[in-house]
This record gives sequence, structure tokens and C-alpha cells, in this order.
Amino acid sequence: MAYGKVSNIVRGQDAIILYIEVDDFEEGAAVEISGYATQEDGAVAMFSSVQAMPGNNGNAPTILTVQAPVPPGSFTGFPITVVARAAEVWVTKLSRVTDAEELKKIGTNLDLTSGPPAIAWKRYEPSSALLVPAEPQTAPPQLQAAPESQAAPESLAAQSQPSDPGEKTALLHHGTWWDRRRPDRLDQVMEGRFTRLFPYLPAASFDCGDLVTLADNMIAPAETGPETTPDPEENPGIPAAYTYLGQFIDHDLTFDPSSHLREKLSRAQLRRLVDFRTPRFDLDNLYGRGPDDQPYMYEDDGIRMLLGDPLSGNASDPDAADLPRGPNGRALIGDPRNDENRIVAQLHAIFLRFHNAVVRQLGGKKQVSFQEVREQVRWHYQWVLVKDFLPRILTRQTYDSVFPSPYGPVTTIPRLQENNLELMPVEFSVAAYRFGHSMIRPRYRLNPDIERPIFSGDPGDAADLGGFRRIPRGWAIDWQFLIDHGHDAGREPQFSYKIDTSLAHPLGNLPARVARDPSSLALRNLERGVTFQLPSGQQVARELKLPVISDEDLKIGPATVAGPQRPITKVVPGLAGNAPLWAYILSEAQVTSWQNASGPASDKTPVRLGPVGGRLVAEVFASLLLGDRKSYLCAEPAFAPLPEFTPGGTFGLAELIDVALRRVP
Repeated sequence: MAYGKVSNIVRGQDAIILYIEVDDFEEGAAVEISGYATQEDGAVAMFSSVQAMPGNNGNAPTILTVQAPVPPGSFTGFPITVVARAAEVWVTKLSRVTDAEELKKIGTNLDLTSGPPAIAWKRYEPSSALLVPAEPQTAPPQLQAAPESQAAPESLAAQSQPSDPGEKTALLHHGTWWDRRRPDRLDQVMEGRFTRLFPYLPAASFDCGDLVTLADNMIAPAETGPETTPDPEENPGIPAAYTYLGQFIDHDLTFDPSSHLREKLSRAQLRRLVDFRTPRFDLDNLYGRGPDDQPYMYEDDGIRMLLGDPLSGNASDPDAADLPRGPNGRALIGDPRNDENRIVAQLHAIFLRFHNAVVRQLGGKKQVSFQEVREQVRWHYQWVLVKDFLPRILTRQTYDSVFPSPYGPVTTIPRLQENNLELMPVEFSVAAYRFGHSMIRPRYRLNPDIERPIFSGDPGDAADLGGFRRIPRGWAIDWQFLIDHGHDAGREPQFSYKIDTSLAHPLGNLPARVARDPSSLALRNLERGVTFQLPSGQQVARELKLPVISDEDLKIGPATVAGPQRPITKVVPGLAGNAPLWAYILSEAQVTSWQNASGPASDKTPVRLGPVGGRLVAEVFASLLLGDRKSYLCAEPAFAPLPEFTPGGTFGLAELIDVALRRVP
């Protein structure tokens, strides 16, 4: 937080009134203003106030007032030094328990041998808080006009959060910021956040009905077979954990801070948010703003990450834990999107535990600083991306051409050669990197006892894997169900679905709490490409001097032998020679993987990104690493994972999980 947030102070009869600029909170948030003021003659005043954050009044700073009681005669003409803090807080009202049976039940639950408690309080209302209703001010009153008896507001008002799931909430689901930005001009949406790799290519145009038809044909029918039967849509070589590593990476790279904040924040405030969330592999989704600005995410030592409540269900991981959460169940993490489903949430918790493992390995707080630990964690994470994630999703030819070694990537796209990335290319974030949506399975088994659909229309916290709520205690992931650890011979993990033009059936009708208008993920991606004026897949292929797939070969449908695959022009005749970039990249993956198979294509043929999609993803990854002076490529070009973490000589996602689970000596 910058200095100079207290703009003026007025002396009342028995208090000083401070005018404090508070800009970094959402409207309606409970904000605690606290601190102390001192004078050179020794006078000291303490202040603390919890207020509801008002709406922003134009581009002027939001100013809250708080009073600090002072003795008569103090705080006269000397200069005043103020140390003020502002933090979002939870305020809960608890009512006294008067029912004898309820008191007895509380005593039993707490195992009180002396009998029921004499008195207890309980939160009967889910979200009740008492807050001072703050009134926004663009400037404090003139000092000479302030009466001696001026006092801060003392009235109280109750405020509660929405309890109806259908009410508008501040949840930032994956990609839903776009819903709020669609009415805005494109230059406003892209400003300060996005760039183009091919600014000279014309935008592809499409008939709205054609996109609806294409999206409908990209959604697979509902599956009826049990998860124990062989699934032809599974992609050999890409275990299911990599689907959610890809999602975790996306949340590290891409974040639109204006989402639902643009109407509340000034340009300067938005700029600060943009500066904080960088298009870098720097784990700002894990670390947030660090232990000084967000201490509630860290242990008291300011170096280890805080974990949540313990979870059970994985017999080989007694330390399994949920994310740390506030009283309302929301995760206290650097990026709220990492709580949008129960798999990515537990992967985030794995990274928290991996950070703590690095602390232990480097000798604890007495031997190492938080900055040194974070640096090592980031480099290990970047190593996993280069040596494990990319080789799984790319063909060997594409990978070797961009990463001939993990220390010397090569880019060929002119915009990447001219200047390493400072902003996120829309061709990557809106099209190429959305290949992961096709990898999502309709259901997942988390451990021997828990299998659930990714989404469900059924109510209740245990109906599906949807997030933004506490994880049920018995839902700890046994990671051998999602990735090959090599610890349990004969057990094969669930694999991701193939990278093709067939999305799992639940993604065709997302629950209203996740997305709506449209609720089809395929249509949302296609419409987003139009909004961002992306060129067609054929245009990008020609620009990259790569073979253009003919309309007859550009298939829509699952990459399975028995799957109904049809040429794109048979699905939508109006897309001849003009396929949406996202759909082209998915179809290219299945077409080229089958064409280049080392034998007759079958359901066991792995499907990787093709030439266009692979080059866009690989070169953007390379450019992001090359442009980051703190990446291992720039800061430590001889980096190698800690030898204690690589007993088998390699380090990838499985080894990172092993270290977090203390399964590495």
C-alpha cells in the first residue's frame, strides 16, 4: 500500500477525526480501518472502525472517516504521524443459546466431561454483520469550516450476504468476467490486458446461427456407462491431473481485474491491479500480494503457507487438507478461481504444501527467507511446465523445435521475436489455450469411496465437484486416481479426455451458478472469439506458413473410431474455408494426430495439439519465460530441481505431488 493515505485530520471536542483514502475494496465489503496517531509531544490516539465500503464516486478517491478518542488538551499544534491499516474482515453476530437441549448437545460435541456449558453463543443467521454505513466523500471538509464538536457517525446498520444461489454474487468463475464486459467496446476490454500476435489479419465473421449449430455439434451426448468400463475418449499419456494443472496455469497467467470492478475503480486503481496480476509464470495466484499485504494466507512466521481443515479419504496422505477458508466458506487464496471446483482446489492445496516442503528442505525460517522459498517454488513450477506439461500436450516435433533444451527456447512468431510478452495475446487466451476444455471428463473418481460428476443440477454440497464451498471431509483426493505415481503397481489413473471437437455433455448446459446466456461452454468460446475479432484458423495457419487443413478433413466430433465425425462444412456449410480459430485448433489436433499415428489410428492413439495450436501454446510459454527476468531461464540459467526432490532423476507434476505428500525421502 502506498504512503499518504490519510488526507486530513480534524480536532473535535474529545476526538480527532481522520479522513482516510480507501480504494482497493469492492462495494459492500466490510472494511476495518485501524491504527494509531502520534504527535511529537508524546500524544497518542488509537482508532478502529469497521465500515461497509461505499460505491466509488467517479474517479475521485473514496474517503472514509474514523474517529480516535483523545484527552482534553492533547493533539494541539504539533505535526501528527498516522499509521493506518485497511483490511477486509468478517463480522459475525452470535445470539445466546437458551435452549437446554441445545446446550447439552454443544457440551457433548465438545466432549465436556463437566456437563453442558453454563452459557454459549451461536450464529443463527448465516451472514449477519453490524457495520458502520460509510458515506463516500470526494474530499474532506475545509479545515477552517470544521466545528470543534464534529463527530464521526455512530449509527449502525445490518448487512447480510445473498443466501439465494440465484442472486447476483461476486464470484469470479472461470471466464465469467466476459459476461460483464460484453457490452463494452473492444478497445476498452483489451486496454492494458491483451495484445495481438497477428494484428494485421482481418477478423473472421460468422453468422450467429452457424455458431449455435457448430456449438451444438461440439457437445457429446450424455454418457450412461459406469466409470469402470473402458472409455474411448480417454487420451493415453495425459492423466486427468494435467487437465487441472492446465487450469491452474491459466489462472496464474490470465486475470482480468476489471471483471466486475471496472465500474467501481478508477483508472489508477485498475492499473495497480493490472500491475499485480502479471502474465507470467510467477504463481501470483498462489502467493497473492505476499505475507505483508495478505497475512491471513500465511502462518504466523510469515513464511509458511496456511492450510485449511484436514480431509480424509486418502489412506496414504494423513496430512490432506482443504484450502484455508473464511467463515462463509470462501477460500482465502491468491486467486478465487482456484476454488471453482474441488479438483483444482486440492491441486492448489498441493502447491501450498509443496511451498512448505521447500521451507523444510531449505532449513526453515532461521536459514531462509520467504523470498528465497518463493523463488525456488516458482522455478520448480516452471520446470514442471517445460519438462512435463508441454511434452504431454505437444507433438515431439513441435516441442523440440521450440524447446531444443529447457534452457534455450526458440520463438519464430515475429511479434514474439521482436519483444517478449508484457500482455496476454488474445489468440492464445481466447482460442489456443482453451484446448483444455475438451480434456474435461464428465465424472471423476477422487478416492476409493467418492466419485462425482463435474457438474450436476442436484442441490447439496455433495452432489458434484462444483466449488466455492468447503470440501466434504472424506473427499481427499487419492492422487493415484489422477496421475501415475508409480507407487501402486497395476493401478492406472483416470486419463483426460482427448483434445478434439467434442466436449463432455455437462459442459453443454452449465449450471446457472456457473454461467448463463449462453450456458453452453462451446458457444461461449465461439462467441468470445467473435467478440475479440480473432482471425480464422485457416488465416493463422497460412500466416505461420503451416499446412492448412482442407474443409473435407477438418472434422467435428469425438476422436474415436466409432465416433460420429463429419467435415465442418457438412455440419455448417457457411464455415467453408473460415473456421473459428478455437474449433480449428481442436479439429487440427485430432486430424493430425490420426494422420501421424505410427500405425492404423485407434481409440488408443494419443491426441496432441497440432502444428497451429501447438506452436501458439509453445511459443507463448517460451516468450513468457524469456521475458520474465525472475524466471529460471533469466535469473538462474543453470537451475535444476533440488536433488532431494528427484530421487528418480526427473521432476514433474507427480514428483511435485510426492514432495508435498512427504513421499520423497
